[in-house]
Amino acid sequence: MNTKHLLFLALPLIALSACGGSDNNDTTPPPEPTPEPAQIVMSGKVADGYLVGAKVCLDLNENKLCDDGEPSAISSAGGDFSITDATQEQIDTFPLLVEVTAGVVDEDTGEAITQPYTMTAPVGYEFVSPLTTMVQNEVEQGSELTEAETNLQALLGTSLELSQDYVAQQLNDELEGDVQSEYERLHQVAQVTALLIATNLEAIQTAADDAGITADDMVGLIVDQIIEALDEIVTEVEFVNEQGGEFDPSDVVESETVTDASTVSTDDLEGQVQIRDTEATATAANLTELVSGDGINFFDDGYYDNMLHLSYGTLTYDADTETSSETLFELINGEFVEETEMRDEDDLILTESGWIVSNDDFIIDSLNDDGSITLVNSELPILSELIFAEQISVTDLKIKLFLSEQADTDVWHKIIPETVIFSAEAEAFELSFSNINDVYSIFNWDDCLEDDLFEGMCNSVWAHTAASEIDGPATTLNSLISASASDGMVNNIVGPHVGWDGSRSIIAEIVEGGAVNYYKIEWQAQSDSGEVSSVASLFATGTWRDETIMEQRLLLLALPESVRDFGDNDDGDMGELLFAEYEGAVRRGEFIAAGLVSGDDEWVFNLTAKNDILENLDLTLLDNVMPPEPDNSDFVCRDGDSDWDEETDQPKEGTTRSYSEYLALVANCRDGEPQLFNTEMLAGNKLKSFDSDGEIETILTFNADGTGSHTDNDAEEPMVEDYQWTVNDTGEIVIEIGNSAGTNDTRAVISLIKQDGDHFSVKGFLEESDWSPMDGTVGEVWSDKLKLFPLPEPDTSLFVCGEGDSTWDDETDQPVTETLVSLTEYQALVTSCRDGNEASFNTDMLSGKQLKSFDSDGNVESILLFNSDGNGTLTETETDDGETTVEELTWEVNSMGELIIDVPNTNGTSDLSVVISLIIQDGDHLSVKGFTEEPEWSQMDGTAGEVWSDSMKLFTPS
Repeated sequence: MNTKHLLFLALPLIALSACGGSDNNDTTPPPEPTPEPAQIVMSGKVADGYLVGAKVCLDLNENKLCDDGEPSAISSAGGDFSITDATQEQIDTFPLLVEVTAGVVDEDTGEAITQPYTMTAPVGYEFVSPLTTMVQNEVEQGSELTEAETNLQALLGTSLELSQDYVAQQLNDELEGDVQSEYERLHQVAQVTALLIATNLEAIQTAADDAGITADDMVGLIVDQIIEALDEIVTEVEFVNEQGGEFDPSDVVESETVTDASTVSTDDLEGQVQIRDTEATATAANLTELVSGDGINFFDDGYYDNMLHLSYGTLTYDADTETSSETLFELINGEFVEETEMRDEDDLILTESGWIVSNDDFIIDSLNDDGSITLVNSELPILSELIFAEQISVTDLKIKLFLSEQADTDVWHKIIPETVIFSAEAEAFELSFSNINDVYSIFNWDDCLEDDLFEGMCNSVWAHTAASEIDGPATTLNSLISASASDGMVNNIVGPHVGWDGSRSIIAEIVEGGAVNYYKIEWQAQSDSGEVSSVASLFATGTWRDETIMEQRLLLLALPESVRDFGDNDDGDMGELLFAEYEGAVRRGEFIAAGLVSGDDEWVFNLTAKNDILENLDLTLLDNVMPPEPDNSDFVCRDGDSDWDEETDQPKEGTTRSYSEYLALVANCRDGEPQLFNTEMLAGNKLKSFDSDGEIETILTFNADGTGSHTDNDAEEPMVEDYQWTVNDTGEIVIEIGNSAGTNDTRAVISLIKQDGDHFSVKGFLEESDWSPMDGTVGEVWSDKLKLFPLPEPDTSLFVCGEGDSTWDDETDQPVTETLVSLTEYQALVTSCRDGNEASFNTDMLSGKQLKSFDSDGNVESILLFNSDGNGTLTETETDDGETTVEELTWEVNSMGELIIDVPNTNGTSDLSVVISLIIQDGDHLSVKGFTEEPEWSQMDGTAGEVWSDSMKLFTPS
């Protein structure tokens, strides 16, 4: 209540009353009441596809919820909505919010939504979609609207307005066909994004509730993660489209690459929110003040030739002498040692003197009034760049979590304890860079194989040229240019390869006049009829120009975003692609225009933050840090691979192959270089596959006796299945998992495509009885990279308690009489071995299982099978005559938790009586002690039995 205002209004009334003026006709009339703001209609559309039944509101308190009292409406057919109870001021001030709840119908599918999600749109938008949600997210994180739109357009590889109704525009016949197609692609990305938002919301909801995370923060974390993953999402959308057929967004969402990149971790959600909120407060930094004081402190890490590189350094500037200095410390033998030599040769840079090899020796040239810094290369002044930054206070943020989110500290965060935080006055700075001059460079690297050198350099441009019938390194720029466009047949396309993805590549057909046609080539593809040939399809179009710069002729190509993101390319941040003649061949490089701003997600720190990191290091944690598995994505040939349907848990219809078709794919992938498995290569070893984070996905073990096991760590609970294995006459691994009927539930054939040391590129053919007739006509084709490891040597010396064990006499084939003990004495030995441990058997542990013992070479010695009806078998593989024997038995677990085994004979007595006690259990590995009686040397009354000890492993029989 405005008390002053009310007192002011009351003063005239008091004065009039004092004067007795109540009958005076000159009294001032009461003021007109302030009118209520006019309510107007706000109409728009909401879509993933058009959504029917979604609640749309103006989020007046910006909490990502449509609260009671907020102007709202329900969307109808075509995604239309009309909010009728909002004021113009509210419309001009607050973002739109859409609650997509279960039951809302998506007109793309005609079906009801089952996983709820939330979308937003910035002020001024009338179309709400997953794409506008990302724009609004960036606005909430401090970006201007135009900046947010531009940044996301770049990530999406489009120039189209994100506020447009992509559903309507892809059907707008007034637009050019390629523009319609581009709107269709944006629609597909939106479908994927909506599904990812919903999937993440469901996955983290419980953890978020437990941590007290609000809906606003939860949606923000998810959309942040999806924006980080846009590159992978866009690439996978294009890949799925290339496969043909109706687009299904779940195919993209189920991609391992997209899943890994877009999934929000449930670990420390509170810490993630704290960092996100802090980053939203970023302000322009004064780097000149920082570098002139304690300096700019940076951290770096990585692996080179599988060796860990861990370093930190400081850049300072002395204003009095106008000189800069840089110190760098690297971890060597457990200590950080100052480096004295920091100059590395780098790319070739075009200068007035021609192409000159650059180095990484930069110094500060000037401190600028706006707080930015100008760096210049000590030998090539043309390499000058402007550095500017935004800063945040990182006080109280968890150091480990903050470093884990930065590109240059992937290893550093792993050697910081979980709970330590930055101290007061700790600050971090996110850098951005801008070239001062135009820079033309030729990439220069020297770690290729000698056979890959061409005219003395690793950098060569592989091309299909008019002068050659086969592809090879180009030697002239003219050989890359076509006088006119081809007919699109592979043999008639001339140009350099500019993208690679396994057995596919992109060739740029550079046509005189400035046009470029980018063709995707499927090398040695198999048609439906089984014929093998190479097939070309138009992938994208673009432009090029022929320039002479500093007396050097250059071809410059502005790569379309789809080409930059194709397959194994790493050209997302590259400028224009450059081709130049140098040292007798065409070389590849890039052109970066002056003023182009790049942000490499590079963070630096003030002195306080630097000390917080260094003082909290725990170098013993390096023992748990492993080098990443090599990517080698071109190492795996995925031609003809089947698609897996997660809902039906079987290959998708139309993607299975016959065994003969599989063998043809294997031959194509090998490209004339046969690779074979053999028994010696595998026996006593295991093959592991890894996900993109280096976590083990599957393990295949190969015992010397032809048995093995498959461990699936991808399942919710790791699953282990036993199998039989062999290598057939054509060098393929054949794995079979049998059943009680004597047939196979699963059969897999694995073929070796390439081998690089202990890394194998393989292709597999899988049949399962649930969906295959198991006759070689229907199977899943898959490809992977596996790594070979030795199986651990059995070492049971510390695990098995041999106290009191009897001695066996090989000549009499019975225990030495003096070493026999009674059952009572045996039980005392068991108690001593257990040393207070209360291990015991139970019926559920053994029913339907096997216990196996192994010799020192890992070969199976004996197998005990326990059927659920109390019967079973004893299989011994190492008898005196070298044959395998199988005997029937009965079994039970007594009240003391001892396993009682009896092998009966036809006389109604026992040929063998065994008591087995559990000493220690470690997973499916058991340390046991046994008491055995046989009628040849025992009274079978518990007075004289053999005591023995062993290590056994529990298996589920196939």
